[in-house]
Amino acid sequence: MEQENVQVQEAVQEQAQEPKKKKKNLGFDIFLVLLILGIVGGTFLYSRGLVKSEATVNGVEVSANMTVQEVLDAGFAIDTSMSGRGDTDVKGYADIPGESYTSTFYYLFAKDAYGYYEYANIIIQLYNPDVNSADFKDCKIYSLQYDPSYNFSSAEIIFVGVDFKGMNKEEAVAAMEEIGIKFDADDKAEFMNGEIGILIGKSGETSFYIETDYDGKTVNKVEARLNV
Repeated sequence: MEQENVQVQEAVQEQAQEPKKKKKNLGFDIFLVLLILGIVGGTFLYSRGLVKSEATVNGVEVSANMTVQEVLDAGFAIDTSMSGRGDTDVKGYADIPGESYTSTFYYLFAKDAYGYYEYANIIIQLYNPDVNSADFKDCKIYSLQYDPSYNFSSAEIIFVGVDFKGMNKEEAVAAMEEIGIKFDADDKAEFMNGEIGILIGKSGETSFYIETDYDGKTVNKVEARLNV
């Protein structure tokens, strides 16, 4: 009889503990779900919050921190003039000193429908992040520039994920804000009113410039520049 009473008491205690176990398990499950959502959500917001410094030319990407060699390997050529023919060798280009960047513009060339290189309406500038002097081919892009008003290239350009062709400045600024580029409100107002001709935005470690022509309306330069 005494043994039966002990078994009954143990059963009662076990039943009393069951809700606590379920509650503990439920709490752990909720914590796990929130943790996963936090990680995924944080990653999503991070990826949405940073705009890439890149251009797509005829479906081929060129982006900041690509080396000159990587640009050439992607099928492009470069030249120091937009009226050039495009150089795929660049043996005559000088080394770049350590921890420095160039003010020289290098014009990007892509093959047209007939297989000839033509100016692709993208200008790049380079930097060398290493301490020592680096071969020209090993130096990296820090700036990409694009002129949506230039009508003498057949290349199809998507710049930082936006097709700027034919946009006025209001449309261009709205498109840049849509992808996550942030502008100072006062600067933006002055730019829209024609008081200043260049508007600078930010996303992460990249600055984005939009510039109008002398008419104050036509966008003649969009630039993505790493802060190096």
